[in-house]
Amino acid sequence: MARLIPREQRGPEYDALSPFAMESDHYEDGDVLCSGLEELSRHLKWLDDDYQSGQFDRLEARARSIVMLADTLGLRQVGQVAADVVYCVDGPDEIALSATLSRLMRLVTQALDHAAGPMTVF
Repeated sequence: MARLIPREQRGPEYDALSPFAMESDHYEDGDVLCSGLEELSRHLKWLDDDYQSGQFDRLEARARSIVMLADTLGLRQVGQVAADVVYCVDGPDEIALSATLSRLMRLVTQALDHAAGPMTVF
């Protein structure tokens, strides 16, 4: 029996999230990037909480916020999947909602992991 671990393909937009890709003269861009990533990480936690508690109106509002955040951060694929979550919340198909929400959470997690960079072992 093989265990499947879903992974999304990384697009070129993830390279902009790397702290090593930023030039030293653009500190303002770094502040926007860091605050956007912090907000994205908070939304990631709240997405699961809203879904588990059945707060679909809050889930829809949170997904809309992620669309705007993704646009600011240049994460086109995250924004597209977040928009799909909004579409699924409006529809009665809970299976499609859970699958799309899982994909969004994977994408956000991968973006945050990439932005954090490699962890060093102490």
